[in-house]
Amino acid sequence: MSEESKLISVRNRNNGSTGYILPDSNVRRTFSPGETKRIPLSELESLQYANGGDYILKNLLVVEDKEALEKLNMSVEPEYFYDEKKIREMLFNAEMDAFLDFLDYAPEGAIEIAKDIAVKEQIPDTRKRKAISNKTGFNIDNAIMINEIMDVDDEPKEEETKKERRVKVEEPKPTGRRAAAPEVKVPNYKVVK
Repeated sequence: MSEESKLISVRNRNNGSTGYILPDSNVRRTFSPGETKRIPLSELESLQYANGGDYILKNLLVVEDKEALEKLNMSVEPEYFYDEKKIREMLFNAEMDAFLDFLDYAPEGAIEIAKDIAVKEQIPDTRKRKAISNKTGFNIDNAIMINEIMDVDDEPKEEETKKERRVKVEEPKPTGRRAAAPEVKVPNYKVVK
């Protein structure tokens, strides 16, 4: 098998779908969140030189082969390889300095996953919430509060009981007509067969 046709594992780290089109080689790929595909090295090289391809490789997809990364001349930090499990570990168990390094060196896709987990699972460490907010401009506390409000609105409302007055109210007297209502006569039509 030639080096160019070697299949490389590539994982989507993005919260949403990630896709690209390479018109020269008639390739169209779409990755679902968390999906891994085996892609030829030659296709990754073509992607790297396509518009936005370098960004996709560095931030949204994870090339899980270090030799392939060397061939693509991509130098990456250890955070590049973090999956959702490792990111969750950083959020809940890592020391603050290690977490700050994660925020400084992780690709955008990994930080997006961290934001999503922080909001959904309401990370208790307020220092980490603030660090994410400072790094991204996305306020984790507000997002959690909004989710809580939205959850309350989604809950079924209790049946409202009919209110009863404590003080009796006089019913208004019917107002009388000044003149008697005109008598309306309905015409009697004969039906002819």
